[in-house]
Amino acid sequence: MIVITFLGTVSGIPTLDRNHPAIVLEHYTNTRDVLLFDCGEGTQKQLMKAGISFMQISKIFITHWHADHFAGLIPMIQTMNLEKRKKPL
Repeated sequence: MIVITFLGTVSGIPTLDRNHPAIVLEHYTNTRDVLLFDCGEGTQKQLMKAGISFMQISKIFITHWHADHFAGLIPMIQTMNLEKRKKPL
């Protein structure tokens, strides 16, 4: 089973209802694989609102190098480090 969650779909300027790009793909086979595509500003908060633990993300893919697609990456990695993440990305 595959579950896709759109955390953000707006480019450039976020609004009250829309955030910078971030999409989670959860793939269920024998285990749960959580993939994050893009990590715009505010992705951590959107993950919390969606009930998805950022500590369970196994891979992060950046589609291209516009800031609205990766500006949340460093804060995400920093939070994972502060939370003592041991699992490699």
